[in-house]
Parts: sequence; C-alpha cells; structure tokens
Amino acid sequence: MFSSRTRNVAKVAGVIALSALVLTGCRAATGDDAAGANSGSLSVNSFGGVWQEGLEKTVVTPFESENGTKVGLTTALGSEALTLIRGDSAVFDVAYMDLAIVEQAKEAGLLQTIDLGQVPNAEDLYPLAVDEENYWLAYITSMSGIAYNTDQVTEAPTSWEDLWDDKYAGHVAISNVAGTVGYQFLVQAAKMNGGDENNIDPGFEAIERLMPNVVSIYNTPDEMSRLLTSGEAWIGPWYADRTGALKASGAPVAFVEPEEGAIAVISTMVIPKDAVNVEGAHDYINFQLAADVNSEFVQATGLGPVNAQSELPQSYLDENYVPYGEEQVDKLQAFDSAAISKNLSAWIDRWNTEIAG
Repeated sequence: MFSSRTRNVAKVAGVIALSALVLTGCRAATGDDAAGANSGSLSVNSFGGVWQEGLEKTVVTPFESENGTKVGLTTALGSEALTLIRGDSAVFDVAYMDLAIVEQAKEAGLLQTIDLGQVPNAEDLYPLAVDEENYWLAYITSMSGIAYNTDQVTEAPTSWEDLWDDKYAGHVAISNVAGTVGYQFLVQAAKMNGGDENNIDPGFEAIERLMPNVVSIYNTPDEMSRLLTSGEAWIGPWYADRTGALKASGAPVAFVEPEEGAIAVISTMVIPKDAVNVEGAHDYINFQLAADVNSEFVQATGLGPVNAQSELPQSYLDENYVPYGEEQVDKLQAFDSAAISKNLSAWIDRWNTEIAG
C-alpha cells in the first residue's frame, strides 16, 4: 500500500514534468513515522547527472551501509523540490536547495529547524555554513569571482572595478540578473557604489555604465562557457567551479578572487516541516557533513568543503578553484539572502526594462 506522500510525489512531479523520478521504499506515515523515529527509509531530492553520481557514491551508499536506512532519490532541482514541498511538505525528509530557494520555503512556512544537538559534525563547519536560525546547513561551498580568457587577457585582473576598464570595451560578458552570479554581481556593483541589497539603485547605475564594455548578457552557464572558450568574451563574473571544469577540458581560462572579495556560493540541506523520518534526516545530514565524507563528496563534484577539518589533496587544489581553509573562506563575502529573495522579482523586472531592454 502506497503512502500519501508517495502518491503526491507522482502527482506533483507530473504537473511540473520532472524528467526523472526514482523513489524507493514506501511507508505509511503512522506509528513510529508519525513520531519522527527512524523508520528505515529516507526520501531525498537529487540534482541528477554528475552531482547525483557523486552523491550516491560518497554519501548515499555509505550511509545506507552504515545506518541500515534505505535512501530513495527523487531527481528534482531546488526549485522543483520546492514545488513538490508546496504540494506536500512530507514529500522529502531532506531537501537540497540553494539559499534563494530556501528563503522562499522559509517564508512559506515549509521548513522545520534543524536540531544541532543531533548533528554533532555541525560544530566543525565554517560559520558561513550554519544558518543563524538553524533552518539550513550548507554542505558545499563555491564562489563567484572573475573568469577570463588567458589568450586574450595576459595580465590577470585584481578588482571587480577592472571590468569597467576601457581596455575591455566590447569584451565583457555578464549574467542575466535572474541567475545567481547575475544578482550577486548586481549587489556587488551596488556595494562598490554606496548601496547594498536593500539599496540597489547604485548597482543598476553601475551596470548601465558598464554596458559599453558588454558583449553579451548570458542566461546559462553553458553560454558563458562558449563565450569564454571562443574568445568572443574575454572576461566576466562567473563561478569558480565552472571555470575549473572548463579549464580541465582544455579551454584557455582562469579564475581570480577580486581584492574586494569573491562572493560565497553555498548550497544547503533542509528538513521540510512535515518530514516523516526526522531522526533519519538528522542522521543523514550529520553523515554528509563528516570531515571525510564532505571531502570525498566535494572531490567528486568539483566543489569546496564546509567542514573545516576536511582535507583535500594538493593535486585537487591545483586543478580546481575552490575556497579551502579558514583564511580563504573567511575572505568570502556573504550577501543577505533573505533581502535578495525579497527583492529579486522587482530586480528582474527592472533589469528587463533598463538593462536587457
């Protein structure tokens, strides 16, 4: 007999046309489940592709073996997971979400707080990986900075301000503001000119001044990959991990952390409000945040760790642009995700009118 949450997963997933749906294990939300005890099964979303391959190899399979808990994976990006949770907040025990999506879920009352007493590995996390209100814990960190084509730019940039330099006229690529690196760059531009997340006018004014240098406003990471690889764009704000992957493919690219600071990009784990297996959810989160597991997972996905005790080999650090070590992580800028979530819709409308239009 299928549980109500299994039926709701299928129903809502059909509405949003998820390309893959893999749920293993079904249980009635009664008895021990209703009390939040570890029932022996756990429902978790996954981002698919290489990310999911790394998750299964370094987290899911070892966790199942060690804890005797079966983990069912549903392929759903953060926004898709939020749609599922809106339909039934018992659909997942643990959900992976980026911060902007988490803020929407929090505002809608769809999350419960994480009991850090049940996640002892949280004590070893960098401060930016722990929510002050305990609604989320980060499991990876990356950063946004400046990527550039090394064939076209022979002297590495040092500052975000360099993007406004006339020598890059017609060769800068920037992201649409709807993308993470896009709204981060807008906030960065505002901060450099006396504004912030709640006073974005200086940011829009700075982007308008930048437009003579802009060759393209890209909408997806793949577009930026093409622009940088071809040399159509010489330079622009981009993700460290994407730059590293592109460099590994043989493209002439490099990444720098501007002197004002690169911008933290973190992704989190949350527990939905009506999660069935709350105890198991805490066990799973704690397992993924262990120093050795965190190290193995980030190496499988090309990202940086959140556990300060995680050790990465020098060969990995030489080949990837990842924030690593207390000194480097402390230099990352962390923007106000709640304010960004609140204002982003208005920013997108304004961007489409004043910048992209």
